[in-house]
Amino acid sequence: MLTIPLPSRNEKCQFLLRPISDNVKIFCENLSKEDKGIDYVAVHNRDGIRIAGSTSIEHLLQLRFFTIRINDEYFPVEIPIILNDNEREIERKILESTERLTTLDDIKLKVGALHSLLQVDEHKLTREKLLMTKLEQVESELKPMELLKEKIAKECEKHSTQVAWGGFVFMGIQTGILFRLTYFEYSWDVVEPLSYFANYSTVLATFAYFLVTRQSFEYPAACDRSFEYPAACDRVYSKQFYKRATKYDFNIPLYNDLIKLRDSLKHDLERLRDPLYQHLPATRLASLESELAKNHLTNIPKYQPTENVKMN
Repeated sequence: MLTIPLPSRNEKCQFLLRPISDNVKIFCENLSKEDKGIDYVAVHNRDGIRIAGSTSIEHLLQLRFFTIRINDEYFPVEIPIILNDNEREIERKILESTERLTTLDDIKLKVGALHSLLQVDEHKLTREKLLMTKLEQVESELKPMELLKEKIAKECEKHSTQVAWGGFVFMGIQTGILFRLTYFEYSWDVVEPLSYFANYSTVLATFAYFLVTRQSFEYPAACDRSFEYPAACDRVYSKQFYKRATKYDFNIPLYNDLIKLRDSLKHDLERLRDPLYQHLPATRLASLESELAKNHLTNIPKYQPTENVKMN
């Protein structure tokens, strides 16, 4: 820690010097940001020569003495000597030599120091906050679209059910007519060709359905209301859905893109919170800002809900 008097209010402020990650330029920028009254900051050595901004704090501290110039004032800084010459020489040799990391304990200490230096936990918290912010933004876009989709789905379900019951009623009427013609109006010999043509017309209708849709006409599939697998009655459902989506101005491609993006963000959050990945870099998260800015969030066309949702 280095205590420096600031010129504006003539008060002292402590600055943390990181020997490895910081340099003289970063230190001077921190001083300027702390006090707006600072117009000029520089660091000089014992001989009054200005030290370059690219010089690391570690090398600066090894000088043992330097001067900080703030505007027109000079503040001498002297590093206290804790070790004697022999101990300092031993420390220098230990820091310069990489061959001394021979035991598992030394390796653990080195990894722990690097972990603290890189601020992995803080980095992961920043990533998690970014992911949660983007997820909230996507969910706010999806919320009004989900409500509108549910409304359209209910109307389409009702319509497809009516069509199915209409087909059932038609088949029932046809059966009733053939029954009356067979047992009350005419005999079976007269009605048999009529029933044959009625059955054969049904076969032709199902074959025509196959030629148009390239799907088999199966009753289990017809009863399936899956949005991805339209067949028979579900085909009516899908057609009605797209018609009503156009009517209500529901953007289906945008909705699908937002769903995929939401699932992707949730997957990334699960990976980030997984204990197995706590100390491992996630490849996708490394370039998350650029990917989201280029591919998804920056150019996503905004859905206009009835009420604007404000992000906190």
